Amino acid sequence: MNVDITPQEAISRLEQHFGSREEMLTHTLTTLSISGQPADITFYRRKPILDVRVSTKLGAAQLYGLEKQLPRLLRYIEFSNGTITGLNEIWTVNPMPMDGFTQAELDAVDLAQGKDRIGPHGEKLREMIRNTYHCKSKSEVDYFLRRWIAS
Repeated sequence: MNVDITPQEAISRLEQHFGSREEMLTHTLTTLSISGQPADITFYRRKPILDVRVSTKLGAAQLYGLEKQLPRLLRYIEFSNGTITGLNEIWTVNPMPMDGFTQAELDAVDLAQGKDRIGPHGEKLREMIRNTYHCKSKSEVDYFLRRWIAS
């Protein structure tokens, strides 16, 4: 049975499960570190990095019971493109398909979903993508919206 919930209910459930936004990000980054799945990482104050993999150090710490090392590792998270950043700089982690997208898959995305109000304060998906990916043009918004929906 499928039950639609409001964005506020979804946030509340995530907070109940993970405890905080940071703990949810840590879980997601650790899972991606273990699986090798690429992701788009967006930041509060700079452009995103796309299709990057999280260093295996996070996953190794989790797998080998070295959770005490996580706070240090989360201050210097390494990504496959050479970027190093702290958890406090990350806005969103958007997992992407292991093999990327074909142009046909991206072209087939229905951008009408961008009008859906899914934000915690009723923001439309398009607005959230524009903000988190720091888009400067409609074409950039369309591109990142396609990636997000297709993922």
